[in-house]
Amino acid sequence: MEVDFLRMLAGLYTRALPRAFRSYRRYLLFAAMLLVTCMIVGYTGFSPSGDSLPWIFNSLIGLRDSMAGASTWEQIGMLFWNNLKATLVSIGLGWIFGIVPVISVCLNGVLIGACTKLMVVRNALSASVVIASFLPHGILELPAFLAGQVVGLRLGFLLPVVWRGRASKNDLGRAAVEGAIILGLFCVPLLAIAAVVELKVTPAVVRMFAPELPTLPL
Repeated sequence: MEVDFLRMLAGLYTRALPRAFRSYRRYLLFAAMLLVTCMIVGYTGFSPSGDSLPWIFNSLIGLRDSMAGASTWEQIGMLFWNNLKATLVSIGLGWIFGIVPVISVCLNGVLIGACTKLMVVRNALSASVVIASFLPHGILELPAFLAGQVVGLRLGFLLPVVWRGRASKNDLGRAAVEGAIILGLFCVPLLAIAAVVELKVTPAVVRMFAPELPTLPL
């Protein structure tokens, strides 16, 4: 029984998941380009002044405050759920012509760029040092985030095409199944690992590159 389960799981990761990603590759490319563009906009367009922060930082501040005083594993669970919830919301509301996932990608891109600029200005560090400090969990979290957003994006783009009769309900069903495969086999595991790395590994890397840099957001 255990051998059969492992064989089935291996088949999902070696065949089903790559096939699902091939179907989503155009959406992934679009979302990645959009994210990078908004990161650049966030970095170049944000000018920190005093201690006041724009509204876009409210979610990070709320997450930081809610995690204060919790144990490390409680913080990991809260961080994982926060990221997964954002992904599920985008998928659940993606049917509105993919608008919500696009907005989510844009806002998160601007937020990443603005956070980097904030760290550079407040701590007198180079952007490369800040990026390197947060790279351990970022290389896991960002692909998982993008993959989750494009599931909602593709479903939102495909629904009007089905309504107009240019695609079948089978096409929509196949996209939904492929999206579920990406969510279950890629997004959820990566977000879980990223949460552990962010709170167990990233602080040590931050202290190595820049001891004065805070290890929690803001």
